[in-house]
Amino acid sequence: MKHFLRMSENPVHNKSLWAISWVSFLGGTASTMVLSLLSFFMRDELGLSYKELGIIEGIAIFTAFMAKVFSGILSDYWKSRKSLILIGTFGSVLIKPIFALAGGIFWIFIARTIDRLSKGIRAAPTDALIADLSPKRGEGNSYGTRYTMYAFGFMCGGGLSSLILWLSSNNYRLVFWLSIIPAMLAFLILYFYVNESTTEKPISSTRKHEWKWRDIKHLPVQFWHLLIVTFLLMNARFSESFLSLRAKELGWEITVIPLFMVLYNLIEATTAMPIGKLADRLNRKKMLLLGILVLTFTNIIMIMAPSKSIIIIGMVCAGLHMGMTQGLIGTLIAESTLPHLRGTAFALYYFIAGVALLTGNSIAGHVSDLSHGAIGAFYCGLLFTCLSAGYLAFALYYKHKK
Repeated sequence: MKHFLRMSENPVHNKSLWAISWVSFLGGTASTMVLSLLSFFMRDELGLSYKELGIIEGIAIFTAFMAKVFSGILSDYWKSRKSLILIGTFGSVLIKPIFALAGGIFWIFIARTIDRLSKGIRAAPTDALIADLSPKRGEGNSYGTRYTMYAFGFMCGGGLSSLILWLSSNNYRLVFWLSIIPAMLAFLILYFYVNESTTEKPISSTRKHEWKWRDIKHLPVQFWHLLIVTFLLMNARFSESFLSLRAKELGWEITVIPLFMVLYNLIEATTAMPIGKLADRLNRKKMLLLGILVLTFTNIIMIMAPSKSIIIIGMVCAGLHMGMTQGLIGTLIAESTLPHLRGTAFALYYFIAGVALLTGNSIAGHVSDLSHGAIGAFYCGLLFTCLSAGYLAFALYYKHKK
């Protein structure tokens, strides 16, 4: 049991890795308490169109990914991860009351954007810190555990949302207010229990700021192939709001739909950790290809669903895809870069992913309006997953031929 709970032989590192995982759990809980209901709040109370919803989601997510770019590079430049993670986590605490008090589209847009900005500030430094604290060839276990806890947090947040809605007669704002509690707990655990790596050599003041843009040329070819795969894949990973809206179109009640997100995140949570452990032993790129094919199948299910019960299979497959790929992408980035460029590598990844999510959400929203329903988003998702899988298969074949 102790071996199962150990992500690092260094006890200080192991404690920090578990603390990061619990921060992810509580952060996921707080985020899902807001996000699992926000699309309905925007559609039903504010009367936004699918296109407007897609643009808001796209801009908010793009803002988050741009923040990830700069925070990742700064974490390499300053040789400090925790300070940026603290700033981003505290921002997530402060923004929750704005969701609860918002009376129109402007404040929802501001709150959504700043919320994603806060997430973006902490994301790349967190990923880089996990790599710093993890043993060689043990990164898959560390990322898998972190994403498992993150997904369990999403599951918990979805369950709490449904319970509070049921008890309060669909009081969205009460859910938003209560999301402050897990967000604050995440900040406190981060502040008191997460430490930076203690094994790296101390950096003298004369070398502290030696990061240069030209260092990017040291990133290997396989990293750039991974970025292309990521760009295509992230165009298919539009907001989960479209999953919820598709469920509503098929006849499910709003009070039940957050429970689908519980299922989605339960599958993700129970998949991420074993996939992370397998990734330390098997071919990681082939595992990523399999995960992308699962998302392709998910889009087909969401498009062709003949009855509302089939949405359950779609949610299971969507969660399976996330569990198979989310930690795996981080692991592939970590293994392909030198330690002093990890923050920069994650920053570039988040930049490409952010651009793709902006275009993907905007296209998904526009096509949904044209098709008069969220089903249009899944046609877009099907196209981009096929392109992503095709490019990754080509890259694997090309490398094998060489």
